[in-house]
This record gives sequence, C-alpha cells and structure tokens, in this order.
Amino acid sequence: MRKLAIASGAFSFATILAHYLLPGAWRFPLALGLALSGIGLLLPERCWLQPLVIALCALAAGLYVYGMRDMLVKETVHGLDGAEWEASARILTAPMEYDDYIRTEILLPTEQGKALRTILYDRSFAIQNAAVGDEVFGRFRVHAADQRYGETYDSYFARGVYLTAGNVGVLSLVKSARPPLTARPARLSHTITEQIARVFPEDTAAFFRGLLLGDKAELYADSGMYYAMSRSGFMHIVAVSGMHIAFLISMLNALMGKTRRSALLSLLLIWLYVFLIGSSPSALRAAIMLSITQMAPILRRENDPPTTLLFALAILLAINPFSAASVSLQLSFAAIAGIMLFAEGINRRVLEALPHAMHHRLRSYLASNISSSLSVLVFSIPLIGVYFGYVSLLSPLVNLLALWAVPICFGGGLASCLGAFAYLPAAKALAWLISFFARYILLVAKSCAKLNFSCLYLSLPVNRIWLILAFSLVLVMAKARLAYWKKWFYSSMLLAASLFLLLTATRLYYGNAAGYLSVLDVGQGQSVVMFSGEDTIVVDCGNTGSLDKAGSVTGTYLKSRCRDDVDLLVLTHLHTDHADGVVELMEYLPIRKLVIGYQMDDPAVLLPEIQRAAQEHGVQLEILQRDQVFSFDGLSASVFVPALEGDVNERCLTARIDVQDTRVLVTGDIDMEAERELLRRRPIRQVDWLIVGHHGSKKASSPELLSEIGAKQAVISCGYNNYGHPAKETLERLKKYGYTVYRTDEDGTVEIRLS
Repeated sequence: MRKLAIASGAFSFATILAHYLLPGAWRFPLALGLALSGIGLLLPERCWLQPLVIALCALAAGLYVYGMRDMLVKETVHGLDGAEWEASARILTAPMEYDDYIRTEILLPTEQGKALRTILYDRSFAIQNAAVGDEVFGRFRVHAADQRYGETYDSYFARGVYLTAGNVGVLSLVKSARPPLTARPARLSHTITEQIARVFPEDTAAFFRGLLLGDKAELYADSGMYYAMSRSGFMHIVAVSGMHIAFLISMLNALMGKTRRSALLSLLLIWLYVFLIGSSPSALRAAIMLSITQMAPILRRENDPPTTLLFALAILLAINPFSAASVSLQLSFAAIAGIMLFAEGINRRVLEALPHAMHHRLRSYLASNISSSLSVLVFSIPLIGVYFGYVSLLSPLVNLLALWAVPICFGGGLASCLGAFAYLPAAKALAWLISFFARYILLVAKSCAKLNFSCLYLSLPVNRIWLILAFSLVLVMAKARLAYWKKWFYSSMLLAASLFLLLTATRLYYGNAAGYLSVLDVGQGQSVVMFSGEDTIVVDCGNTGSLDKAGSVTGTYLKSRCRDDVDLLVLTHLHTDHADGVVELMEYLPIRKLVIGYQMDDPAVLLPEIQRAAQEHGVQLEILQRDQVFSFDGLSASVFVPALEGDVNERCLTARIDVQDTRVLVTGDIDMEAERELLRRRPIRQVDWLIVGHHGSKKASSPELLSEIGAKQAVISCGYNNYGHPAKETLERLKKYGYTVYRTDEDGTVEIRLS
C-alpha cells in the first residue's frame, strides 16, 4: 500500500508542479531526466532504493502526462481562437437565462473532426426552451477558454471546457425525441431542480438547490444569502461536493455501522446520488475519492487513508491534468482528507460529550455528522483563505449552533424531492416542515456574519502572518503532552488574546492617521475610498472586465481597515462600471447615506435595483437637485450636480472631497465640455489629487481642468477594456501639466496615507 501511496503522491505532486511552477520548455527534459535516474537506480541488490525509484518514475510520468495534454490541447484550442464555422452541437447542460443572453454548455464539433466541450452564449435566445440532449445548429465564433479579461484563466480547462462560443446570426434548435443515455443524468438533475422549486418555499429553495444538488447559481445571485453563508464559514456545506456525499455515508454508517455490507451499500448510494444530481464534475471527483475509501472493507484489506486519498487524486489528475487548478477539486480533496485524518478522533470526543441516555443510534448519527463536518474545516479553511481572501473566525461557533440541522435538511430535502414524484401534497408538507430548519441555519449564518469581527480579511500582510502562526500553534498544541481540555483551553485563550491585539492594533493604526485616500483596483471601473478617524466616504462602486466584483473588493477593503460603516456613498452616475457593486457593498457594512443625481432615467442605469436594495437595508437615499456639502468630523464632500443636460456621462455628479487638509477631485465620466462648464460655474482650486475622469479616456481631462485645479498627483482607475483606456493623448496631457500619474491596472490599489 505504501508503494502505491508513494507513486500516487509523486504523480500528483508532479502534475501540480507542472501546472503552477514549471515552464512548458522544462517539463519534457526534466521528465526524461527523472525517468533515467529512476531506471539507473533500479538495482536488485539495493531494495532499499525501491521507494526512490518509484517516486522518480512517478514524477516523470506526472510531468509527461501533463506536458503532453497541455501541448495537444493548447495547440488545438489556440489554433481555433477567433475562428467561425457552422456546426450542429449537442446541448450538455440546462440553459440558464440572463438579461441579454442564454448560457449553456455544448459539445461542439470542430472542422478538424474533434468535438470539444464549449460554453455557448446565445444572444438570439433560440435555445430558451432547450433540454439536455437537444441539438443546436448555426454558425459559431469561438475563443480559447483559457483567456479571460486579458489574463490566463484556468478554471474552464480544469472542468474540461476548452472553448467559449457566441452565435453568429440566429441559431436553430432541434429537439431530441430520444435523448442519448449520456443526457439522462443532466435531465434528471433538471427534473429534481424543478421539483425543488415546486415543493420548497421561495425563501429556502436556493438553499436546498445548493445543499442537495451542489447548484450554487441562485445562492450567488442572492447577495445577502451568499454573504451570510460565506462570511459565517457555513458555505462549505453547499460548496464542497465531498461534504454532500460524506453526509450520505455518515447516515448509512450511523444506521448500519462500518461493515462490508454498509460499504457495498455506500458505493451504490454514492453513485446513485451522483446520477441523481446530474453527474457534475465536482460530484464525480468526490464520488471517485469516497468510492475508493469504501473498497478496503469490500476487498477485506486494511484501509490506509493517505494511500486511498492519494490514489484517488492521481486517478483524477490522470483523467484531466488541468483539474490540478480546480478550486472545487482542491476543496473536495481537503474536505475528504480532513474527514479521513480527523473525523474518527473528533467522533470519539463527540460521543463522550453526548448524553449517554440518548439512543445509541441517534448518538452515532449526530456524532458522525458533526465529526465529518468539523473535520472538513481543518484543511478547507486555509484554502478558502488563499482563494477568497478571508477566514471566518466564527465558523466553529456557527457549526456548533447550526450543524445539527444540516443532516435533517439534507435527508428531509431528498425525501421531499423524491416524494414529489409519488404524492405532491405530502412532499410539500414535508418540505414546509424541513424549511424551518433551513431558516434556522440561515438565521444563524446571517446573525454571525453581521458581527464586525466575523471574518479576518487577508489583504493585510499582518493578518496572513497571524493566520500562519495560529495554525502553527494549533498543530503544536495538538502534539503537546497535556490533558485534552488543557490543550484546547490554552490554545483558544492564546488565539483569542492575540486576535484581539491584532484587531485593536489595526484599528489604532488606521484610525490615528490624518486620513487615507485609496483608489481600489476593481478592473475597468471605479471605487474611491476616503476615511479619517471614524468617518468614511466612498465615491462609486462598480466595475467590468474583472473576475473580482467591485462590491466585494470595496467591502473587503473597508472591513480589513476596521471600518464599521460608510457615512456617505456618492454615485457619480449609475452605469455598471461605477455602480454595479453597490448592492453587494450594502451586505458588507451599513451605508448611512447614498447620493445619486437627479436625471438617472437612461435604460442602461441600475436605479431600480439600487432603490430596492437601499429600501431593504434602510439606507437613506438622496437624489440631488442642487449642489450640496456633506460634512463630518474629519471629512467633507462638496457634491456638484451636472453642469450639462446631455447623455448619462455628461450628467455625472462631480465630487470634491476634503480629507483634513487634502483635497481630492472626482469627476466621474464627464467629457471635456462638461469639465469646462463645471469650472465656469464653480471655481475649483487648490486640489491635491485628481481621480482622472472616464478611466483616462481621450475625451476627458481637458487642458483647462488640468491647469485650473492646480493638482500635481493623479490616479487613473482602469483595467482590461476594449476602449483604449487610458488614452495616449490623456497620458501626454497629464505629463505636460506636471502630474505624477498612478494607474490601478499597473500599480494595483493606490493607497495614500495622508499626514
């Protein structure tokens, strides 16, 4: 078994190394060198070298497999980038409708005869009523799926998706009378999705779709629910497919014990569940991992968790080496590793803590589920910190308060959906009852997420250092020769005290400064933050052309700087790149006043959505009819109404923010004519910092403005775009008038500590 562990671990390590660190030119020479080294050490009289030989050969195999797949796939895919052709493609996933397009995945035949999994964006809405297995015919324009917003993007390749396609003209849908067998799981999953919508109340349906099917689309769409679940540390319940299947195994083991018969039933149950939810890639990965764990008792072999886990990982990476970059795979692997290594020990402790008078089946059931869920946190918390930039400090508390209700929701939810096929009224009644447990979970998550100290945001280096030291302390205490309760009491006290000092020091550091000006890196968009003491002003919060959402970037920045609320949020105008993050920002922290202009009637603006969110969160919304000054202790904002009556850009609000003795001018997207009219009506002098208008467009930053305001420092907020921002002409004008220019696309977030 250990030889298998060495081979599997080395193969997996080489694949991950090839993906993240090794340049393509190094892979094959290094693989050859490792293979020759392994063969050279293959001497019969030196048996003690066998593990090294196995490791070297497995490393060579991992590098070779990844290198070959990378070369063949990218050669094919990049050769097709920008090409157009007519084809008939099979629909692989249920179409999802958005504002101006429908998104689905198709199996698209290429002109070379290969069929590649492709994401289709249909703007003709021809596939609106399509089902999995149907055919769509038309002309497609394709692009490589490993590039997004001008940067390398490996998430699609990790899922086996190699192209993105848009329709050229109108597509034709051909309904399938007899869908292929491969389409049956996805169709069944879609049927289960429809059943969830039928039987569960509207406020819990998204939660059950995530819990039962791993479908998080509606959770992501509901910014309030997503924020609560993720920041409370409870998102792993619906984000990690290994957790779903672990619940199934835990329930079966609690009822039958860990026997050969239960292992056989577990295998059957695992694959039945995977078929039921549509055989998604993440579910398949988790099923393979957990299926291998069940093989030891079936084959009457001793189970070795590290070998089992590494072997499963090697199989998955051999099938698709690009899945090394899959966050879902890494979280599933981390979750199951935590279960394998720690669940048994936690289970014993939980059993000792539960009342002995409780029925033994119920005690086993509760202990098994609690230990599985808590053990998931051991390795998934660091991964969440790396990928999402925060760690939930209240995750253990949330688990203690709400974890017991998750198995009830899971089992009852499955029963409700399956029961709907037999007798709908009874299924609805059960779903209505189970929904109370779901509401309890959401209530706990939302209540904990609202607390200021619920998360530790890792954008600050000192927070990352604390997290590393905290995990090191836990590992040291786990090995210490102390009584069990003393280990965790002492470590808990040390962690709590050090965290209190860390947060206090952070608050003092940022609170004692005269002020801060920060232009956040939100891609092609704008979010400007200014604060002094306890007062905070934000101008704009929106972006395009970025994988990160402006609301999340701004909220994370403010929370990491110990901001408790936003006193004033000014939106220069309501286009996406200036305002689409506002609704999400409201989830992060309270906004006392929101100011917008008085002529926001353009169909492209986000006024109705923002008005609804402001009403839900109790935000005071003010529509300016005239110039107004908003004053706070260390800040003041002079907000000017539009100087012209043109398009939405020309009707931008303009704001001059005074942070102590520093003046900052934000002009939104107004053009040169509007700038000149602004200066004619309102004399603006002695500005220190200019937030360059319209992301550096050649139509903004007129010579009159640059010379009149007297500033010498400028920041351009821009990112990946097709407009040529910032324009060469604008950069030359700024240089001509003596401005020192900072750019978020080159410098990242520009944070200025004001003295």
